[in-house]
Amino acid sequence: MKVIVVTGGATGMGAATVTRLVAADCEVHVLDVNPPEAIEVRFHRCDLGSPAAIDATVANLPAAIDGLINVAGIALAEPPEQTLAVNFLGLRHLTEACLPRTREGGSVVNVASTAGWDWRKREPVVRELLATPDFPAGLDWLRANEAEWIDNPYKFSKQCAAAYTYRAAGLALNGRVRVNCVNPGAVETQLTPAFRELVGPALYDWGVEQIGRQGCPDDVAEVIEFLSIGQCGWLNGVEIPVDGGYLAGLTGGWINPDESPKD
Repeated sequence: MKVIVVTGGATGMGAATVTRLVAADCEVHVLDVNPPEAIEVRFHRCDLGSPAAIDATVANLPAAIDGLINVAGIALAEPPEQTLAVNFLGLRHLTEACLPRTREGGSVVNVASTAGWDWRKREPVVRELLATPDFPAGLDWLRANEAEWIDNPYKFSKQCAAAYTYRAAGLALNGRVRVNCVNPGAVETQLTPAFRELVGPALYDWGVEQIGRQGCPDDVAEVIEFLSIGQCGWLNGVEIPVDGGYLAGLTGGWINPDESPKD
């Protein structure tokens, strides 16, 4: 039986992933601030914005695990740096705490967002935060460089999560652990209202129209499941957009961003 740790497993894409893993006879440990509905899992209450809480939770996880799936995230928070603390610094801290107990052949899956797929446009700034050695140093960098991210903390957090995947793949290689990233597009979850407000309702709705429908949590969960426990042992260090083809439309020219609302 594979032992898989899932953050944000109480709702949305995390809950859909948990359902699939339980059906696949995995032992699932859910890290969340709220308990999941699934009773077949082990629940660990954990605030991913707190490195002390993460360390205490990791100490209570099994000594050997087969995978970590980082789904947990927030769209808006006060103070704004909390969005970065949960979506990137906590993800990084937990990942690096779990790697030593991840069995050979295991997997880490980071769930970022198509909001962060263009991180290379801001690569020098993103790499500055990635270069910080730990959670406190990351917070110090955020406070000292607020002008670099304050206009859209959510986007910057997802840019960093996506970019971190490449670094983490190298960290995990000695243990023969794969690290990959899923970038969901417009998916109907509990975060959708906040995210829709963040990008602008008209622009959000226009984007959905280009691909025909919003995604549902299981559209993403099936890809997460494949990366985590599927037969893809040579797939390592990649980002996979799961967005109904929206980014393909931008790349292929059949979606024209110049036609989008400008609100």
